[in-house]
Amino acid sequence: MKIHQCPKCGQPAALLFRTKDYNRRLTDESFAYYRCSACQLIFLQPIPADLDKYYPKNYYQIPKSESELALTAEKLQKWKLELVQQFARNGRLLEIGPAYGLFSYLAKRAGFDVTAIEMDAGCCQFLRDVVGINVIQANDAAAQLQHLERFDVIVLWQVIEHIPDPWPVLTAAAERLAPGGILVLDTPNPQAFQFRVLGRYWTHVDAPRHVELIPARLLDDYLVQAGLRPVVLTSTDWGAIGFNSFGWAFSLTNLFASAWLRALAHFSGRVLTKLLIPIERTGWRGSTYTAVFRKDP
Repeated sequence: MKIHQCPKCGQPAALLFRTKDYNRRLTDESFAYYRCSACQLIFLQPIPADLDKYYPKNYYQIPKSESELALTAEKLQKWKLELVQQFARNGRLLEIGPAYGLFSYLAKRAGFDVTAIEMDAGCCQFLRDVVGINVIQANDAAAQLQHLERFDVIVLWQVIEHIPDPWPVLTAAAERLAPGGILVLDTPNPQAFQFRVLGRYWTHVDAPRHVELIPARLLDDYLVQAGLRPVVLTSTDWGAIGFNSFGWAFSLTNLFASAWLRALAHFSGRVLTKLLIPIERTGWRGSTYTAVFRKDP
């Protein structure tokens, strides 16, 4: 059995599975994921040196106009703004990895002073020219955070699983929070019922773009040590409910090559989601989890 050292705690980690890029089929390469015997972190090893090539030019479907952006943002991201507004109604807000800015747009419209750190050049241009926010184009968010002022809100929506070493980013984010500020994030849940059933075929593995799947308890422990206090930690929120349906539909679709079988699998996944509501909306079985941490005054 292959063993690797956990990048988080240094303890031995055994091979969990080998998988492929089932989501986008950009390559036929095989990717190995390991699970740490101590902290339970699931991680990709080795991480491709050319990870950028697995994000094709059409990875982000940038809207053609502000009106199109607004419609999509209202439909998909309103729950995120409502969550943030439970703890902060205004102030300085930083979004790390906003893509083309669905949430940033809603936050700015709600009265927040929004800054973003984004690596994609096309998204950065859209954020500046259309969303109208201050954006920093950079690959190393942790380094950029060192030079920024403090923020009342920092958000990372479906981002930390993409970062080869997310821990310095989380540490820097905690440091740059103003007293009373909140750090908000969501990420795939490695304790999800879907993951137990689907394993390496689960769409939220998204090899090789997702390099770490972080257990909620590990994230909680780490951020508490960084001086934050958890105020929300859930896998049954609105975001998880949406990703439950997404997960079944696209995971089953990934199992087939023919167009009609993929369409049937997608429909079956949506139906299966309804049948599994009693399971996935209880306990800690949702496909993603959402966390809010506060920095005490």
